[in-house]
Parts: sequence; C-alpha cells; structure tokens
Amino acid sequence: MRPSKYLKALPRRPVPLPIAARLVRPYSHSSPLCSSPVPAAAAAPPQFTLPASILPPPPANATPQELLAHYSQMPTTLVKLSDLTRYGAPPLSEEKLLDSAERTRKELLAGLARRVTQHLSLPFLPATNPSLQSIYNLYSSAFFNLTTVPEIKTLADNDRLCEVMEQMVEEHRDNIPILAKGFQETRKYLPPDVITQFLDRAIRNRISLRLMAEQHISLSAASLPALRPSPTPSELPPPTADSAPKEKDPRIEPSARAPSTSLAPSRVGILDLSLSPHQMIHTCADYVTLLCDSTYGVSPNYRIEGASEHVTVGSIGSHLEYILTELLKNAFRATVEYNTPKREEVEEGVFRFEDLPHAHLSKSDLPEVVISVGVVKGVLTIRIRDRGGGVPPSHVASIFSYAFTSVPSVPDPDSDPDSPSNDLYGGAHGAGYYGGVGGGPEGAPGESALQTSVGTIAGLGFGLPLSRIYSSYFGGSLDLVTMHGWGTDVYCVLRVV
Repeated sequence: MRPSKYLKALPRRPVPLPIAARLVRPYSHSSPLCSSPVPAAAAAPPQFTLPASILPPPPANATPQELLAHYSQMPTTLVKLSDLTRYGAPPLSEEKLLDSAERTRKELLAGLARRVTQHLSLPFLPATNPSLQSIYNLYSSAFFNLTTVPEIKTLADNDRLCEVMEQMVEEHRDNIPILAKGFQETRKYLPPDVITQFLDRAIRNRISLRLMAEQHISLSAASLPALRPSPTPSELPPPTADSAPKEKDPRIEPSARAPSTSLAPSRVGILDLSLSPHQMIHTCADYVTLLCDSTYGVSPNYRIEGASEHVTVGSIGSHLEYILTELLKNAFRATVEYNTPKREEVEEGVFRFEDLPHAHLSKSDLPEVVISVGVVKGVLTIRIRDRGGGVPPSHVASIFSYAFTSVPSVPDPDSDPDSPSNDLYGGAHGAGYYGGVGGGPEGAPGESALQTSVGTIAGLGFGLPLSRIYSSYFGGSLDLVTMHGWGTDVYCVLRVV
C-alpha cells in the first residue's frame, strides 16, 4: 500500500513518558524476577468478554491500566469474508462510512489491547529481547494513539482515524520478521509449544488488525471524493506565484502524481471480486523462477492444469500471493536440490555448496512442478505437486513448526549441541531432507547461498506455518501429503466469494 496524504501529514506520536513508565514492563507479573508486579487487570485479560456493541465506554480520565483492562474485555472478532462486503461497494453513504469507522475503531482497540497483554505475559528474559521489546513498544504506542481518537461522529473524526491507522499499518509492516528474529534468539528460554501458541495468536491477531485497518482506509479513499465534492471556482483561493502552472517533468510525473482514490467496480475495499487464480499463479511462479535461477542457476518448469484460466473468484489477493509464493519456493527448491548430484558425487576435497554442478543442469533435467486448480461454489483448491524427494516420516510432524528451517545457521555457542530442540529448528520442509543435498545440514546449502538480490528462497522457517494460518483464517486449510524418496503434494483450500 502506498503511503497516502494521511500518513504524510501525521506527526509521530510517541507514548508519553508517564504511560511508558507505568505500562512498559518487559516481564510477566508472575515472574519471580519481578520487583514491581504488573496489576492483574493489565497483565491478563478477564475470563469473560462482552460484545463490542454493548460494552459501555471507558470511565472518564481512565488511567492507562484501566484503559487496557477495559478494552481487553472486548472480544477479538474473527473477520469473515462476508464482513468485508457488509456495506456494499463504494462509494458509501456518509452514514455507512461512519458506522464502518466506529466499528473498526472499537475492534482495533480490542485487538491491540490483547496484543499488549499477551506480550506482558512473556517471561522476563524473552521479554527483554530487543526484537520482542520493540514489537511490544509498537503495539502499546499504537493502542494509546488510537485511544486519542474520539467516537466517530463526523467525517473529520474519520480523517483522524485514518491517519492513526495508516501510521499503524506502516510502522507494523515488518512485525513478522522481527518476531521471528526475537524468538530465534530466545528459543532456549521457552518450550516450543509456548512459542507456537504465542505466535499463532500473535499472527492471527495481526491479520485481523491489518484487514480491518486496510479495508476501512480503502473504503474511505473510495468514498470521500463523493462525500466531499470538489469546490467551485468561486470557492477556490486566489492564485499565487507558487501556485502557477509549472512544466511537467516526464521523468518524475508518474511517481509524483497522487494515487488514485477510485477503485475498480470489481473491488470492495481490499477484496478483489474478480481475482484470477491462473494469473496469480503465473505471477508467483514467474517470480519464484527468477529467484531460483538467481540462487541455483537453474529452475524447473511448471505447468498449470484444472479449472479454466478464465475462472475468477472473490478473495484477498495479497493472502493468495503470499501462500503461493511460499509453497512454490519450497517446491522449486526441493526439485533442484534433490535432483542435483549428491555430495558423494562431488570431487574429493573440502565440500562447498558452490561445488555442486547446478550450472550444468537444464530445465529438461528437472521434473516439472505441477499446479492443479479446482473451483467450486465458495471454495478454491490448489494442489502443488513436486518430485523433490519428499519428507522423512520422522520430520512430518514438525514441518509446520515455527523457525523449522532447512537452512543451517551459525551455531549458538551457548546452546547445547545435543539438545533435541535442534531438530525442531532444522528444516521447514523436512530438516534438510525435503530438497536437502546430502540429507542434512552438512551437505545443505548455507544461509548466504540461499539469499540473493532478488529475495530469499529459504531461511526464516515461517513460510509454511504462516501459509497455513492465512489459508485457515477464513475457514480454509493447508495440508501436506508426502512420499519419502519421491515427492510432496501440498493442498491449499481457500474460502472465496
């Protein structure tokens, strides 16, 4: 999303010192290392919730802890595809736009409050990690900035809400990589199931917050021109020397032009009602082909079969794009690595990833990746089939774990080399076996070899679990069926309109 006039005009609003001093506590109230416990109401949400529509407003002059406790009582609503079309296609009437704004404001306050309280529940040592602490500070700052927005009653109130939401969306753009880095650095202090539970809730909540914010920003951008007609010539201010027409520079004019606020008739906010699965697959596969060529010097062919290329569905393009890109990266990488001569076939001497003769392979030497598309009413199914060696049975249960990547990283000198958790973080698609050269980290390409100027083909280990969350968010699923020694089928089922 391009930064709009809202983002450019919004001043930075750091959390005031009294709030930061009273609220920002990077530890759990139950931690034995706490010297000043966090109040119970602020540290954990209550056991009951009230619908946002009947929850009374917070008390006047409420303290930060009282605001946090109040909004934590509101349930975090799971956004449905039907919710995105509740108000119809833009432009919306003023009444509908203001209703959407107030609903969005309340839901964002509830979601942000729960993010803050969840971070407060982390043990002391993980919570003091700089990466995780920066995420906590972003959420607490966003929450208190949003509490300064009054109940939405006018278009001016809506403008202020859009300003705050645009700033939030921009500042939280890199949350996932920062979270990944933080938990990779602190994983020895937390059991894997705790990390998984925390990240599942954090990522689902982030999807909800971003969906609601971007949807209302998009609806506002498409509706406000109709609600605020252009001024007549008599209402315009008199021209000045600075406002005189200037010669346009064709080199910068396209980027200097303000982004259009009009939306295609096939769009309702960020929901694309005419999304072509075939076109999206081609876009993602062509990108992954470029990435694979840049990394390995070769890439497999791909073939699309199934539903007609003219079939369209209603879905969120950015979600489908992310899922397809991650799944195709796994399939392409596995196909190249598994079908490359193994380590024992390389000349004797010091083994390096660069020694592998990828440059001598051609597309005809590699099995093709087959993408099958099926569309029935309300459901889009995509199967990605590769012949990349499959996943050994001992690793199937762990491939959807966070930070489970087949890219070997530099060992932590403080970690136990015999720790069983090393396996958990050893391979996103089978701990080096799913496409792993030589069957493990010793023969697998290093992290630097899998990063190019085009992008990263592997490394964080968040690709599969994130893809599963995006797939299941609207009621879909992501499943993997593998045959060790042959290949893998990944089935992605998405709810569409």
